[in-house]
Amino acid sequence: MACTSVGRRSYECRGPTLGSRPSGGPRGAPRARRPTAGPSLMPRPVLLGRAGDLAEVDGALARAVGGTASLLVFTGPIGIGRTALLEECARRGAARGMQVARAGGTDEEGGIPLGTARELLAACGGPGPSPPCGEPDGDDTGALSAALAGRAAVGPVLLLVDDAARCDARSLRWLARLCCPRACLRVAVVLTVLDGDAGHDGGTRHGGATGGLPTELAAVADAVRPLGPLSDEAISVTARAVLGRDATPELVAALSAATEGNPLHLTCVLEELAARPQCTTEPPARRVAGAAPARLRDRFAHAVRRLPATERRYLAAVAVAGEKADDVMLARLAELDATDLAVAGAVTRSMGLTGPEGHRLRHGLVGAALGVVQSSHQRRDLHLRAARMLRDAGAPSDRIAAHLLTAGGAAPAWTVEALRDAAGTAVRRGESWTAVRYLRHALLAGPDEPGRAAVLLDLAGLERSRDTGLALRRIVQAVPLLGSLRERAAALCRVTPLALEGAAPPVIALLRGVAEELGRYGGTGDTETRELALRVEARLHYVDKHTRAGLSAAAARLDELEALPDGLPIRTPGERELACVLLHSAAVGGHRPASVVAAACRAVLAREPASSDHVHSTVGMLVTCLCMADAVEDLPSWLSVALEQARAERAPVVEAVLHAELAAVLVCSGRVEEAAEQVRSAVELVDELADDSLLPGTVLAPVLTAVPHGPGADRVLARYGATPSVPPGFGACLQMLRARVAAEAGDAETALEYCLDAGRRFDQAGWTATPVPWRPWAVEILAERGRRAEARALAEQELARARRWGAPAQLGRALRMLGQLGGTDRGAELLEQATIVLRTSGDRSEAERATRALTAHRAPPGPGDLPPRTGDPAGPPPRLHDTVGTPVPGHRPTSRASAALTRSEERVATRASRGLTNHEIAADLAVSVRAVEKHLTGVYRKLGVPGRAALRQLRESGSDRIA
Repeated sequence: MACTSVGRRSYECRGPTLGSRPSGGPRGAPRARRPTAGPSLMPRPVLLGRAGDLAEVDGALARAVGGTASLLVFTGPIGIGRTALLEECARRGAARGMQVARAGGTDEEGGIPLGTARELLAACGGPGPSPPCGEPDGDDTGALSAALAGRAAVGPVLLLVDDAARCDARSLRWLARLCCPRACLRVAVVLTVLDGDAGHDGGTRHGGATGGLPTELAAVADAVRPLGPLSDEAISVTARAVLGRDATPELVAALSAATEGNPLHLTCVLEELAARPQCTTEPPARRVAGAAPARLRDRFAHAVRRLPATERRYLAAVAVAGEKADDVMLARLAELDATDLAVAGAVTRSMGLTGPEGHRLRHGLVGAALGVVQSSHQRRDLHLRAARMLRDAGAPSDRIAAHLLTAGGAAPAWTVEALRDAAGTAVRRGESWTAVRYLRHALLAGPDEPGRAAVLLDLAGLERSRDTGLALRRIVQAVPLLGSLRERAAALCRVTPLALEGAAPPVIALLRGVAEELGRYGGTGDTETRELALRVEARLHYVDKHTRAGLSAAAARLDELEALPDGLPIRTPGERELACVLLHSAAVGGHRPASVVAAACRAVLAREPASSDHVHSTVGMLVTCLCMADAVEDLPSWLSVALEQARAERAPVVEAVLHAELAAVLVCSGRVEEAAEQVRSAVELVDELADDSLLPGTVLAPVLTAVPHGPGADRVLARYGATPSVPPGFGACLQMLRARVAAEAGDAETALEYCLDAGRRFDQAGWTATPVPWRPWAVEILAERGRRAEARALAEQELARARRWGAPAQLGRALRMLGQLGGTDRGAELLEQATIVLRTSGDRSEAERATRALTAHRAPPGPGDLPPRTGDPAGPPPRLHDTVGTPVPGHRPTSRASAALTRSEERVATRASRGLTNHEIAADLAVSVRAVEKHLTGVYRKLGVPGRAALRQLRESGSDRIA
């Protein structure tokens, strides 16, 4: 058996690789073998279902052995297995004792005259290739034929030529004359041709069966056989050989649909599936569609490089224009006439680069291959031209934008407007993030100042629902680029007021400058200008609410507006924005009682539609005002509508704010467990935000303070606790949150310090009515530490403040708190007043606590009650409550009779006091009944109670020793 190699083609009798191999490179360079999918060789699917082709090969070999020359031509698209079939021909020829010689076409223009012929003869022991100087004459071909006849006389010869269309024309004509006589020459010739390959000379340029082969060669061939795709059975056999049991019918169907039976494509996909990580749980069938083997991409890239300029331009145009492009647009984009367009389509279709119908790429990797072959400038130019054509044709804006997104860098001015139009369309479809992508790309196009300002403002309007800090920076960048005062004011009205918390001084200065300009403009402007002036003024008052001067100015402005003939104006959105911020400043500054604030806020709420947009205005401040005034009955439904709208808009910042607002309302209604769920939702949303403003902390700190064991408190403190400078009001809320954390950790002294520091910060800001209850917390801690005098003094201050403010929940709580601290006679009077006041409160839980406290105060001591603490003739003060009725975390008494419970004991004691049996407690806590009994024994010992009845009495009395 003779096995030889010629030029860059090599043959081994064992283990040939699959699929067709790319030709190319200088003649004589060896071809690298393709990698296998594992330690064993990949099966050879190309030979499955090729019985007819192999029978034709066997017939040609038999004729050559018998003394008759034969010529076979096999054709097919990229990856169909032409090269692998030649390797099988070589194996079969060697088995018959034939001398096997191989050669192949090159990418060199025209090749070396008679170079392929001389390489074939060199492998057979004939004359080698001569230097490429001068044109060979007839004597050369005669000498080559004589040399081959001499070798054939020794034994039959098998000549194999891959990519024959790429060989030099003289060698091909020599092969044709060699096979013409078919008399006594023992030679078999097998050629392969890539469908559509026109060769170096252009061939027939029709993508037919024999591509660039000379006509005389095709005419003398015994057979020209196209290689077809693999059957589903062949795909199944190959998949089982590679993946074993993973080769399910679903996988075979997916492989058949994705590869269309192409052996190279099939092999590459199977290699990728076989190389999956061990931790991958996704079924292979689902991974087939997304497979993008690099080896297949490189093969496509090699084929694209070989294409003539016409076909390459056509293919690039198809990749850019997509399936929706018509012939006219493709012809303009590829700069081809109708005839060349049709020919190019036929060539690329026959090669397997484009689909069988229409203008589309056969596989996404063809587009990736074009990305490898083309320069970035070429791709950018094509996309810009395609976008302009679509714009001129009135195509949908998103199709235009899809091309512009691909073209980076500076672009013509019309592209900015096209991207803005596409962004508007995306917003109307509810795809805000797509609109953001369009607008960010528009900034990269380098628009002029007015255009840049417009894009920045459009971006701010979309990004403020995800990142208010970034949106604020966009607006600050845009304002100096705007020409008129009205435009600058309208831009600043897009700022979310919550984002102004802790804003940099230049931002505040910009706001004040525009407000002063509007003030100088006076009341001579039109209605739109007046609305803008009111909204800018509202944001300025929002910034100033952390200073005493700002609160005083807001109170004076509120007096001025209320003195108008029709009272406080709230007809227009601008008037309502200003009214809300002025009412909030009047409430926290103590300039208006709760009843007045509540009435005005209800009037605003009645005129303000329920919408998530209120988060981006000062209207949201009426939620805080109504919570402080204990007048939240209208808010749950109003906020629920806004929350549903925010969810539909996928606006996480707005959702987080609305969850926090709804939590505050629920806490004010005594529905603490429901509020905790809202807080948890708000924290989860905030954790996913990249917002670097103080907005998340401003929203979360008050409600986290109001909810026991609030989720995310540590994260909020870690995120904002180290901020060097924060507004006093926000700083006080952070201190109260720290107090909550310290109290829950059992550090009462530290919690007290935080509470008192929060009070100092509120006082610095001039806030007498506060969103978080620092005095009640401090009173409880002082009382528990035995500092009763200090506790009573602070409770008296709280009662005086609550009387001035007048909110039922706060006044009732203050009365109850002082009643529990006062003497026996005064305590009963104060507790009775508390129960009367709280009858009008929306906080039913606070009313129930006051009633329990009054009942416990009047009841005679029972056998299960605890004795009073040493030095405390009035007995231990029951647990106090914050502004909205949420219990302050327990600080364990230090007396011998009331040692600290562990967390597990506290959970068991709480459930036992509610009447749950041991089995019910065990099921609720997912522990054993024995563990429950053990914890209850510890509870009875530490609290000094005889059993469950005493535990229940302890809980009903409001004692702080059991939650």
